[in-house]
Amino acid sequence: MFPFFSTRKTAENRHHSRDRGRKFSSGLRKTKAHLDPASLPPVLSPSPLATLPTEIQVVIFIHCSIYDLLPLKLVCRSFNEILTCHESSIARQYLQLRRHGTLPSTVIGERIYTRNPEDDVVLLSDLFLPTKSANGGYLYTFRYLHSLRRTQNTCTQLSHYLANRVMTKFFTDNQTTIKASVPSKTERNLLFERGIAHLRFNLVPLAICAHYFLESYASARKEQVNSLLRQYEAGELPVPMDWVSRVRILEGLQSKILCSPPFTDTSTLLATHHFMCLLVLYLRRSAESDQFDTNDGWIAGLLATSGFGRIVEFFSADIGDGRNSRAERREFMANFDRDISAREEINSLVYAEVPGGMRHFYFTNEVWFGTADKEMTSRNVKPHDPERFSIWNEIPVLIWCRECNVVQGWLA
Repeated sequence: MFPFFSTRKTAENRHHSRDRGRKFSSGLRKTKAHLDPASLPPVLSPSPLATLPTEIQVVIFIHCSIYDLLPLKLVCRSFNEILTCHESSIARQYLQLRRHGTLPSTVIGERIYTRNPEDDVVLLSDLFLPTKSANGGYLYTFRYLHSLRRTQNTCTQLSHYLANRVMTKFFTDNQTTIKASVPSKTERNLLFERGIAHLRFNLVPLAICAHYFLESYASARKEQVNSLLRQYEAGELPVPMDWVSRVRILEGLQSKILCSPPFTDTSTLLATHHFMCLLVLYLRRSAESDQFDTNDGWIAGLLATSGFGRIVEFFSADIGDGRNSRAERREFMANFDRDISAREEINSLVYAEVPGGMRHFYFTNEVWFGTADKEMTSRNVKPHDPERFSIWNEIPVLIWCRECNVVQGWLA
């Protein structure tokens, strides 16, 4: 009968175990002897900022960039709790700091609607208000601040592209005079960049007002289409609405916007009209070499359907801003066609086909210009003075329209 284990093997195993123990102890001593304290993982301790009182942390957070607030939630649990629990307070104080101590009023007549270029945040937040709360106030959130910043960036980019186009034309038209007065190429480039910065700075408030009109008009059209769809589903709209009736309804929607703040101020109405004229003028000039139709229905589609974000894409694609110009143009056209097609699926049920085969807008006059012209006539402000900006040698750059007085200066 064989034993379960051998005495000899047990003794040998005991010696091997003792040897392994000696080797392990020796290796451990060597490891301790050669261990570098710097290689040890740091001991986590609470951040000095996290140990501050909540009130002080809130004050620090409102001085951060809006793009930093959400990433700060991931820094530590303390930050996440404060930014989550006190989001409304932080967002409100953040906006109040950038509005020089004020907040948007809940009373329409008390809002400022300033066009001072330095107060674009005031204008933005007066036009694009936060969601109303149940108690009649406003709900300030990080999402709302992000939407304001996104709108500000879009209007700034569009103003930059327009300023660049204006300065390029200004230098082309006055090339001989500028070269004679500023012989250095470096100084001419500096003059060019300064001119762009100055024009952009002054165009941003006008772009914000124009953007507000287009966004309000898009929202009103959406509500109108939804109302017609409900009538269609209830059988109260037996045939699609004809083109003449559609134009009359859309003019009424635009007129309602232009009779409301900030356009009740005639100077704001005129300044926004001049900006829209400048925008359409340079859209047409940029597209002269492209494969667009001779009519400007595509511009009306850009204004009413796609908005300023897509127009920024158009100008970026036109100059190949940072990427392949051809690829950018192809991407823009695909996005623009997607915008039009998305609305076509709904509009075909309630609106009849537009004459000439255009899917939505036949003339640019249907967006802003026709209604604004009637509004200027009703206010008896024809003719009027253009917008004047001086960028070099006291030569006024004029942002104008067909109804402007003839004054001395360079027409943008």
